[in-house]
Amino acid sequence: MKVMLDTNVLVDLWNDSDDFEYSYRAFDVATFLGFDVCMTALSAQTFVYLLPARKIVSRKETMSIFEKLLDYIDVLDVTGVDCRTACQHCSGDFEDDLNAWAAYRNGVDVIVTRNKADFKKSPVAVLTPQEFVDLYQPTCLEYEMVPF
Repeated sequence: MKVMLDTNVLVDLWNDSDDFEYSYRAFDVATFLGFDVCMTALSAQTFVYLLPARKIVSRKETMSIFEKLLDYIDVLDVTGVDCRTACQHCSGDFEDDLNAWAAYRNGVDVIVTRNKADFKKSPVAVLTPQEFVDLYQPTCLEYEMVPF
């Protein structure tokens, strides 16, 4: 199974917010099950921009994080064909439309995002991190949030 993580899910992995838990669990479940986890080159660029822009980590730390992330996540290309298709099927959020059509062309089975509404015309199935976890988390994986 090929699973694409949207930019917001990837950023959640390094952000101290309420969204961290399910984004982390979605990533963990996908890798535990041996799913092919990916993002688009567009998301890669946005991820590298957002971490330091939101002052989550420094620019230098961002590059180290991104390089390690590449050990677990494939980066899908985004082509001119994807741009044209996203224009023809625009639902209002061009970036998400572009990601959805690149995912479709690359054989992605499901997109995991916190913003399902932005993918309303996606040709690929879309789940929130919690929905993904609820569907795919094996019973042998249990999580407990530990305050620190």
